[in-house]
Amino acid sequence: MRRTAAALACVAALAGAAGLVAPVGSAVAGSESGGVLVGEQPVAGTPQVLDGEVFAIAQVGGTIVLGGSFTRARDDGSDVELPRRGLLAFDAATGRIDPAFHPDPDGVVEAVTVGRSGSVYVGGEFSSIGGLPRAGLAQVALAGGAVVPAFDPGRVDGPVRDLRLRHNRLWVAGAFTRIGGRKQRALAVLAARTGRTRSTPQVRLAGQARHGLGRTAVTRIDLSPNGRYLAVVGNFRSVQRERRAQLAVLDLRHGAAVTSFRTRFYAATCQAQYYSYVRDVDFAPDGSYFVVATSGGPGGPGSPCDSVARFETRGADRAARPSWIASTGGDTLQAVEVTAGAVYVGGHQRWLNNPFGANTAGPGAVVREGIAALSPVNGLPFTWNPGRSKGVGVGDLLATGAGLWVGSDTDRIGGQVRARIALLPAGGLSYPAALAPPRRLATVYSARGGELVRRSHRASRAGPPSTVPGGPDWTGVAGAFLLGGQLYVAGRDGSFTRRAFDGMTYGPPEPVAAADGLVPLLAWRAELATVTGLFYDGGRIYFTLAGSRALHYRYFNPQSGIVGADRLVASRRVGGFAPRRVRGMFVAGRHLYWVTGSGRLRRTGWLRTAQAAEPSGEASDVGGPKVDGVRWGPGVVFAGPPARRGG
Repeated sequence: MRRTAAALACVAALAGAAGLVAPVGSAVAGSESGGVLVGEQPVAGTPQVLDGEVFAIAQVGGTIVLGGSFTRARDDGSDVELPRRGLLAFDAATGRIDPAFHPDPDGVVEAVTVGRSGSVYVGGEFSSIGGLPRAGLAQVALAGGAVVPAFDPGRVDGPVRDLRLRHNRLWVAGAFTRIGGRKQRALAVLAARTGRTRSTPQVRLAGQARHGLGRTAVTRIDLSPNGRYLAVVGNFRSVQRERRAQLAVLDLRHGAAVTSFRTRFYAATCQAQYYSYVRDVDFAPDGSYFVVATSGGPGGPGSPCDSVARFETRGADRAARPSWIASTGGDTLQAVEVTAGAVYVGGHQRWLNNPFGANTAGPGAVVREGIAALSPVNGLPFTWNPGRSKGVGVGDLLATGAGLWVGSDTDRIGGQVRARIALLPAGGLSYPAALAPPRRLATVYSARGGELVRRSHRASRAGPPSTVPGGPDWTGVAGAFLLGGQLYVAGRDGSFTRRAFDGMTYGPPEPVAAADGLVPLLAWRAELATVTGLFYDGGRIYFTLAGSRALHYRYFNPQSGIVGADRLVASRRVGGFAPRRVRGMFVAGRHLYWVTGSGRLRRTGWLRTAQAAEPSGEASDVGGPKVDGVRWGPGVVFAGPPARRGG
């Protein structure tokens, strides 16, 4: 995840090469707009790193630089072992290791970032590099691997964990208290030429996630693509004297002021041995949100432990909740990389969609060994599943125009041997755009007995009915919605299917059951027996239940067919919308429509946010016996585009 200015350009190139489209709306981005994932099979020819672990990956022009705890490597297909302690460089196109780049630090390298004038900055736990004394931080020229003598941060009394360069300012994160000639704890800004601490901006961090445990430290940082925001994670309790537990966002346009974003999500305690459990953070390519990955042990639904979570960058909420949470059920996630099409995560996880697991596969869990691609909209996995031998985990992920680089401590990924470094190529699995409800109300479908009836509906005026023959037995259907030319049907018997539907004819049904492969998601199946209304919007299936005062939702990824394991609440009664009175509902554009037991079709506003959506404003009748002369329901009702001509 150690993204640099050069790498950010590569991410943009990857998005362009993949034909990704811009996000729709401000509340959600990513999979609702379609996208392309990287391939599942690694490319041939990358080097073989023969021991230790790769902790950091950076690209400088046509060269890839790795940092880690390794000591030996070889070119792919060669039997000649090359000594490479902690650092190596190779050609991004051919995979050939640079014979002249041989700095040989005497300890572990944990961070590498693109430097000035054909160089890299490297950080970690070493005392010398390239034959010169440097305590944990140095600048190294790519040509020849010599240390740049002018850059000398002096005594650094603790390990350096991460680095970012912006406008001749080098941001340094770690577990130090002195760096660049001054006392400075955990996060420092150095002059990029000299390595001396800059007087401004100055950042003050203090405390520990759990009082008195471990050293105050910053483990990972990331800059937003426009350079305005710096996300900071680690073992701390306050930043700039404001309370921020393990996560803070700084506004660099105002020195290094802490933004109004604040969350208590990471103030929660995980298992006792994890006093600080946040492992990585990465901004989306457009900077609108960032994603955090953690360890910590199993924590259950809604827990920050062993999870990945999305937060909105500019949220003014001073008690911000994640937009979504994806849980492994007890396995660590160490690295996250966000692209326009997916959130890639790596660790030693066995499963995802597993909030009810405790080092076991819980209801709805899906296998994703060691690496996964998640929907940016809701955190549910795509079908993408190369798998990798887990080991300790993934040390770093880096997206470039060529694909996704994966650095780890193991040697198998995608069923092939790629020792500790692999490239999953660009241009793999694609998923379609326009998976969204209609932008405006044009056609309403309603079940009457065992038949489906179609009507146009505009400005509280209903057109004549037209029966759509065939299809499911609508007497046993709990709810339905149209999405991307597919009709999703939830049966009261617990079935959930989809089939092609053009408004007039049906294709054959197929089950949507990806969340049932290991431990069946029985709670979802049981809910369908009492559903009174159901629709899809923004990566979520919203539904009401008989006797419940809440509007519920579960995450849903149409590409993979995975339904979220946890049931969540979007809202309770709001304005004129009372969930207990719903007898069928759908969304079109910016409005929520629902049918009452007396056959009225009602409408209210539908306010979308990143966390979910909810009814908004006063309700009004737009249909019913006294409005358009139609008794709408009660029963299944959904919206769609006009049927094709001749329907």
